[in-house]
Amino acid sequence: MHDEGGWLPVSALDDLVTLVRIDSQNPGPLEHRCAAWVQGRLARAGISVRRHDTPDGRPNLVAVVPGTGQASRLVLLAHMDTVPVGEGWTASPLGGEIRDGAVWGRGAADMKAGLAAAIAVLESLAFGPQPPGDVVLGVTADEEGPEMSGIRTLVGEGAIGAGDQVLALEPTGLRLRVAQVGLRWLELEVRGRMAHGGRAHRDGIDANHIAALIAIELKRRFPGLAAEHDLLGPPRITCTGLRGGVAVNVVPPSCTLTLDARVVPPLLPADAERLAGQVAAAVCAGFPGSSFELRCLGAARPPVVADQASPLIQGLRRAYRSELGRPLEQGGEDGSEAYTDASMVAALTGSRSCTVWGPGHPSQAHAADEHVTIAELEATQRVLARLARQPVVSVR
Repeated sequence: MHDEGGWLPVSALDDLVTLVRIDSQNPGPLEHRCAAWVQGRLARAGISVRRHDTPDGRPNLVAVVPGTGQASRLVLLAHMDTVPVGEGWTASPLGGEIRDGAVWGRGAADMKAGLAAAIAVLESLAFGPQPPGDVVLGVTADEEGPEMSGIRTLVGEGAIGAGDQVLALEPTGLRLRVAQVGLRWLELEVRGRMAHGGRAHRDGIDANHIAALIAIELKRRFPGLAAEHDLLGPPRITCTGLRGGVAVNVVPPSCTLTLDARVVPPLLPADAERLAGQVAAAVCAGFPGSSFELRCLGAARPPVVADQASPLIQGLRRAYRSELGRPLEQGGEDGSEAYTDASMVAALTGSRSCTVWGPGHPSQAHAADEHVTIAELEATQRVLARLARQPVVSVR
């Protein structure tokens, strides 16, 4: 891999195969073995690594290659956890098989390829000329969980801040993703009154019926909360679960809805909560004796949009063109519905210098037969090395 400072001999391929073979499913084995391997791998390269555990003891790592102080910090983010393996595989999910110019296995694209590329770049920087600014690798736990506790811990402890230039190496097919839709998960429990099915009209209050009406009304009203966003589309809500009932001949006394609400600027997660409560109250008012309880699940995730003129995005565009000889494309099937560690940094700090770019097609994330091409892995390594060697932004 060629860089202005010479040839960079480090390859990410072997590291990616090793990482895929380490089971880090969430929920499941989680990240401990993966973190131990990454920490040892970086330490062998002489790179300083600090551990920042989440409140429940899950490992985050922060590795730093010091710069000359001529530029702000470039923070590369990669999470260790994967979604469960699931079914439908023709390749071994934890095999790290190399076939058809790609590496196959759970987490290959989402996002151990990004992690492997970042490790290789940090190692090349550690043995080469000092970069203009600190280059930081944040290796996180629990990105795939509802709380995103890993990145929240790093921000909360000051390991990543508003002044950093933050790039999450998620699978985007090497297309730039500058915006992520916001998210709020809700659980709505409707309470009615149990009765004999034959006396439903006399004694019962059908909680399933009420819950269904709430879901229908939310589906009707939610898109009208805001105009369609030019990058993120319209607000949308999905009833992802409806659980209620005792027996076929019993009026259901309770029903629980789960709701996935996606919000776009200028909306916030609280707007989804507010509308869900208003609709539930209005529907329940038509069924005297019924009631409801609304609960939030996981962390609130507001929508975020990076500044196209930010030093990080401008620098990434320059590095991409220099290394690959073509302009960096943006958008398309870019996975903007997904929420990333970079999105959470932006939400928590207010920074608009947080974006997403990395190897692997978005359709591979969470899919059976997940894979990433070796060509994209190598291209990522080249572009990141170029980005790290050029000033991201002058220190103020």
